[in-house]
Amino acid sequence: MTAAGDSHELDRLREAAQARLEKGVGDGKLTLEEYSEQAAIAWSRDVDVERLRRLVPVEAPTAPVSRPQSTIVGIFGDTKRSGRWSLAVKTLALLVFGDVKLDLRSAVIGARTSTITLVTLFGDSTITVPEGVHVEVGGFDLFGDRELDAGAHDPGPGAPTIRIVSYSLFGDLRVRTR
Repeated sequence: MTAAGDSHELDRLREAAQARLEKGVGDGKLTLEEYSEQAAIAWSRDVDVERLRRLVPVEAPTAPVSRPQSTIVGIFGDTKRSGRWSLAVKTLALLVFGDVKLDLRSAVIGARTSTITLVTLFGDSTITVPEGVHVEVGGFDLFGDRELDAGAHDPGPGAPTIRIVSYSLFGDLRVRTR
């Protein structure tokens, strides 16, 4: 096979691996972090053909199913979520005098796009996402700062999208990629 033929075959295998990874994250078989790690391998310059063929999501024994909606309410207290948990397609967090910290690195999502709406009064919001995920930020802050660290790498084609819409009065929003 010619070098050009090898290149086309490698591209085809990468696209097939990417499609399997997208299905795996959408089906809840991969967390966002697992998806990011495997997608980085698939699109790396040094990947070999055999490794691309093995990039298949591992069956999770009991993958949580994402609900269509979720609501988090906190008054005079902080809310934290981390570890393996199911991120709803639409999540609404209402906090008064409290902080919210959501770590999405091990979260399981059931949709290609998930929206997190934060409404905070006198509280800070911190969202941590893995590399290889598209992040969109919207909303407004009154007397608060907004910080977005989208990471060093382009998420690539077909990566999941996390939309964060924040409405804050006297509070900061920090979105970090780790």
